[in-house]
Amino acid sequence: MRARTLVALLAVAGSGATGGWTAPFSRGGAVPQGETGRPDVVIVLTDQQRADAFGAAGSAGLHTPAMDRLARDGVLFTRAFAATPQCSPSRAALLTGRHPHRTGVMGNTGAAGKTPPAGMSSALDRALPTLGRIFGAAGYETAYFGKWHLGGTPGDYGFESHNTSLADPALTRHVVGFLQKRAAGTTRRPLLLIVSWLNPHDIYGVLSGVPPGARAVAATALPANLADDLGRKPFPQRHYLDEDQGKPFVGASREQWLRYRGFYNELVEAVDKEIGTVLDAVAPDTRPPIAVFSSDHGDLGGAHGLPYKGPAMYDELVRVPLVISWPGRIRSARSDALVSLIDIVPTLCDLAGVTPPAGMDGLSLRPVLEQRAVSVRDVVFGEYYGKQAWRVPIRMARTVRWKYVRYLSYGEELYDLAADPGELRNLAADPRAAAERTRLARELDDWMQRTGDPFATLTTTDRAGRVIGRSE
Repeated sequence: MRARTLVALLAVAGSGATGGWTAPFSRGGAVPQGETGRPDVVIVLTDQQRADAFGAAGSAGLHTPAMDRLARDGVLFTRAFAATPQCSPSRAALLTGRHPHRTGVMGNTGAAGKTPPAGMSSALDRALPTLGRIFGAAGYETAYFGKWHLGGTPGDYGFESHNTSLADPALTRHVVGFLQKRAAGTTRRPLLLIVSWLNPHDIYGVLSGVPPGARAVAATALPANLADDLGRKPFPQRHYLDEDQGKPFVGASREQWLRYRGFYNELVEAVDKEIGTVLDAVAPDTRPPIAVFSSDHGDLGGAHGLPYKGPAMYDELVRVPLVISWPGRIRSARSDALVSLIDIVPTLCDLAGVTPPAGMDGLSLRPVLEQRAVSVRDVVFGEYYGKQAWRVPIRMARTVRWKYVRYLSYGEELYDLAADPGELRNLAADPRAAAERTRLARELDDWMQRTGDPFATLTTTDRAGRVIGRSE
């Protein structure tokens, strides 16, 4: 959603009010438009990492020095959201600055040349402007290494150098070699580098893998919202637990959930080491690079008694890490602004002095990074399509305090996040919250109409792909 208002930063002399900030910014901010040369841009991505799953975000038991270094040197956004809690559509949104329904990738991409199952999508449209094409046209050398999951190859979308066949830690060695070779060469073009690791996505091996070590388990905390009978939640959540990937965790014990969380934390620590190795290999320069750290979506991790990811819009799934760092240009801070991963493309274009393409949905966060505004929007939107053959369309409108979720055919959710941060009490049918439900429902309707969202024309299916519900 384009911001209806740019929320002004309140500066009260002598009051000590920070408007959600914990540190000031350096003067000057981004590179002036007339300055010669452009900064390198390095984007490091993990897969399926919750917003709270590293030390600087508040997980004291996690040893994540690389992620913490980025947060220490940059701006840590505490309310950053994926456009959707699923790999392919989230990555497409991140690379284009567009909502998933505007990229055509609403679900995970299927095998090339085959009709995708009901809950999946075809490859990303090669005609869309992506980060690779945008920065390449501006004179950047472009490189993408690691998980892709968008159909075709990164070369089809503007990335000159690419390799998507390597897993951690072979991926890291390849990237280090690329950087060393580049440093020894004569190229003087600025670099856009994206490195996308797999973990902590390997949480799916928790039941068959080696149990986590004692230290990891001892440092693990169970979520406060672990217990939830889902009785007042939309049907697909309970169905996911009883019949889908959640089935092995029905009635899971405290010890089983501690194993899950410990296993997950070890995967986060493992990928942190890989990130640190790449960051150390980035050649020092008189112009430090812009660095971005994020993940495509989160992991339920036992919240509401659910594992992995599925048909829900809980914060554990849609809230992700986001750090933007530019040493010497932006001082470290912590921002509570509502932001989306669709904001990364316009923000990087703005900071690097690159002309952005028309048609993006994301907003530049430069006003927030320069402390000229507390936020650039007051509502963030999210969506979900389906998984494998199971199509379960969902939409979300979230403010700082409230979250409204609409399922096609399965009802609604409304949460007062100030009183119920664990999203346990669904207030959608509570007359005391009717005004908020109506307000956010209108916000969602307006957004869907404005962005051409096909939600009203979609269908729901059962887990075998048979159509069982249609929007009226």
